[in-house]
Amino acid sequence: MDIKVMKFGGTSLRSEITRKYVYRHILEASKASKVIVVVSAMGRYPDPYATDTLLTKGSDLLTKEEKARLVSMGEQLSSITVCSELLEMGQKVYAMSFHDSGILTDDHYEYANVVGLNDYMIKDKLRFYDIVVVGGFIGMSPQRKVTTLGRGGSDYSAVLFADMLHLKEVEIYTDVDGVYDKDPKLHEYARRYDFLTYDEMLNMKSRVLHDRCVEYAKEHGIQIYLKGTFSRGNGTLISS
Repeated sequence: MDIKVMKFGGTSLRSEITRKYVYRHILEASKASKVIVVVSAMGRYPDPYATDTLLTKGSDLLTKEEKARLVSMGEQLSSITVCSELLEMGQKVYAMSFHDSGILTDDHYEYANVVGLNDYMIKDKLRFYDIVVVGGFIGMSPQRKVTTLGRGGSDYSAVLFADMLHLKEVEIYTDVDGVYDKDPKLHEYARRYDFLTYDEMLNMKSRVLHDRCVEYAKEHGIQIYLKGTFSRGNGTLISS
């Protein structure tokens, strides 16, 4: 079966209005393939379910395992919200739990290392559903507890799912329509790159993509298309 992995960041998922643009991309893709939708927590601080907001709800005395459970709630809620709204639109969609998503890690709860990928459950769900929504940033320890992949880890999750399913490309959507030489929100004449190599992307030290995402994509030959949620442009291709 044809499968596409699409990841959407927190600012794209912030509100019902912004999520309408997200669903436009998902529904268009679902006409030609099955879709894995990887989601970040909704919004940015002080939005109520953003990662930094959730962190303010916990004590410094929490264990690392407890903190991982706390901050993972944002992605888990986001996946259920996106699934619910797509169901209301008549789509055949399912929200996977972190137990079933297949990203297996060690027990370094706040910055876990991936030790394996298990595609059984996600392939099983793709047999019955056109769209499968999964929270990014989250893995599962050998004790079947929540682990997290570090800040920006949803980008990393997207390439992990692509590799899990033997795909060679992934689409990552943000509130900016590609990679620029300067912040386009601050510089009117910022230039967007149509193409960057993995090494060029890493050397830019840009916050647009998580380094672990780019490094893993380079190692496994997965092309990244960085696109804008609120545009229809081609964005920036990151490849070898």
